Amino acid sequence: MLNSKKAQVGETVTWIVATIVLIAILLIFIFASSILAKSKSLKVNLKANSEEDVSWIDSKTQMAYSLNNANRNKIVTWISQKEDLG
Repeated sequence: MLNSKKAQVGETVTWIVATIVLIAILLIFIFASSILAKSKSLKVNLKANSEEDVSWIDSKTQMAYSLNNANRNKIVTWISQKEDLG
């Protein structure tokens, strides 16, 4: 009975120490993040619909359309092959 209690106390102490270490690491991380956030200045370009943005959006849209059409053609081909077999 005594050995069981010693093991239980030892395991409890281990978990308490591990929890304290994790909380300390978390607090250090939050503190370091807040210091870095204060020292870093972000430069944001708030121009709406600039030419670069529009061309980027157009290129992404064209890529999506081409991928969609390619996939659509593959699916139609698969369906027609299944119909020919069945």
